[in-house]
Order: sequence, then structure tokens, then C-alpha cells
Amino acid sequence: CRCRRRRRCRRRFRRCRTTPLGILMPPLSPLPLLRRFIPSFGGEYTLLAGGSARSYASAVAAAPALSPLTTSTAVFAAANTLGFAISLATNSHHHLDLLGTGAFAVSALATRGVEARQQLSAVAVAIWGAKLAGFLFYRVCSTGRRDARLEKTLSSPSGAFGFWSISFLWGALVSLPHTIAAAVPVAARPALLGGGAVVTAASLALVTAGLVLETLADAQKFAFKSDAANSGKFCDVGVWQLSQHPNYLGNLLVWTGVFALNAPTLLAPYGGALRRFGRLAAGALSPLFMIALFYGQATGKVGDSVALADKKYGDDPKYQSYVAETPLIVPSPTHLLRTIRENRRPKTG
Repeated sequence: CRCRRRRRCRRRFRRCRTTPLGILMPPLSPLPLLRRFIPSFGGEYTLLAGGSARSYASAVAAAPALSPLTTSTAVFAAANTLGFAISLATNSHHHLDLLGTGAFAVSALATRGVEARQQLSAVAVAIWGAKLAGFLFYRVCSTGRRDARLEKTLSSPSGAFGFWSISFLWGALVSLPHTIAAAVPVAARPALLGGGAVVTAASLALVTAGLVLETLADAQKFAFKSDAANSGKFCDVGVWQLSQHPNYLGNLLVWTGVFALNAPTLLAPYGGALRRFGRLAAGALSPLFMIALFYGQATGKVGDSVALADKKYGDDPKYQSYVAETPLIVPSPTHLLRTIRENRRPKTG
């Protein structure tokens, strides 16, 4: 016995034990019962009163952590609340994408876990979020131009609240494939290189292709608009010859790949069949929502980007031909082949 008063202790108790945290515990203490019936109860007795640093760390590690879905929701809520406060205080546009899109990277890293597939998913989302947020922040800082599409919306407190509320819902919804899969117990998840190796490789290929396409589209349009010789012209160079919105297509490829990467985990044998397919259906909301959003924006049913473009370039016959002949988002095989043939022709004059 480690009790200083050993004789008195022996008279009072048949056996005196001390917890690893240095607390005297008599035989009738409820702690052994808790440890017996609740195996996850700390591994060591979690009485935080003195004791070694190792025991304290073990006790803290045993405390229940927030679920990935709760963690992700909290990150998006904090980022968009901060964005709303900055909008009210400054009426600036510089922070819009830095916070709204950058929150994806923070959320992904906060829910990266320890399993290989989950970590790959977190890395993919974090790279996409950091890349896009960084580019959009650099663009607004270098040009100094405000987003004309949001000028009216962000001019009032109610409009700013609506914008940041939608931004929060967008982030929480689109990240569902990663956050729901992260909540599945590791023991129930399929191996990364097991039977789903083909799905894993295909999904990573989709993510990579999407990142490359979106980066090319953003860089080519930024370079085109930065050239004074192109003032007043619309961008129809590079990948913008293949699609009116190649950046949308790249974005869709990324999130379709993220969903496919997490699909084996979403269908893991954890819970009944209804629960498994419920997880898969909830994860599928991410790419489906992005498809609906982007096609709504491309057709003018969501936002006023189409109306602004028509107002700016509508009188240009070249723009009219471009809109009539170029696919909205996904290039058709015939248009793709025609564009390749035209680019191979030697330029005259």
C-alpha cells in the first residue's frame, strides 16, 4: 500500500489500492465497477487530481471527441459567422471566398482521422479548398474589383446574412461525403487496397483531373483578363473553347471523385442495409447539389451572371456564336473533336 498511514489503512480496509493518478481508493469504490462494465472508461481511472502527466494524458485522450459531422458543422459555422461580421463592419469583398471556400480545407484537416482512405479524402478536399480560396483571394487583391454579382446582395445586413447563411449550408452539404464517411468506425471500413482498389484509383483520377482542369480554367481566364489588349472581350481561349464553364466542370469532377473515394466506406457493413444506403444517399447529395447549382448558374436560373454577361457582350456576334455552339459545362465528343481539329490547323496571316 502506498498510503502513508499503512497501519491505520490496514485496520480499516482489507486491501487498499491507489489509482494511477495518486488517489487512495478503497475496495468498495465504484471505479472498478465502472471499469468492468464500461471498458472504454479511461483505461486508467480518470480522476483528475494530481498524478503523473502520462496518466493525465491518458484520461484526456479517453474523453469522448466530437463527431466529424459536428466538427465540420462547427468549422463552417465559425468561418461564415466571421465572414458575416466582417461584411457588416467593412462592406468588403476580399474575404468572401477566403473564408467561405477556405473553410473546406480547415474542416477536412480537422476530420482527417487515422485511416488511409479518410486521410486521402481529407487531403483531396484540403488541396481543393486551399487552392481555390488562395487563387480567388489573390485575384480580388490584385485586381481590386468587387464582385458585381454580389454587389446588391451584400449592400444590406439582411442580404449579407442570407449570403453567409447559404455559404454555410453549401459548405456543410457539399462536404457530406467526407464527414459522413469519417463517422464510420475504423474497424468496419474496407481496406484501401482491398476489393475497392479500382474504385479508389478511379476516384483519385477524377479528383486529379478536376483539380488540373479547374486550375487551368482559372489561370487562363485570369491571364486573358489581365491583358489590356483583351479589354471588353470575353474569354474563349484554352479550355474555355471546350466549355462555357470549364471551371464548373473541374469542380464537379473533384467532388464526384471525393464521393466515389468515400463510397466504399459509406457502404461499409456498419448498421443495417437501410442505414448503409442512407449514408450513400446523403453523400450523393454533394455532387448532385453541385450539378443543380452549376447548371442553374450557367442557364441564368440561379444568380444573374448570365444576364450580366449578355449585357456586356450580347452585341458581339462572336459571343453570340460562342454561346450557341459551345456546350454549357460538359463538352460533347463532337465539339471536342472539332475544337481539336481547328487548333491543329496552321494559322494564316
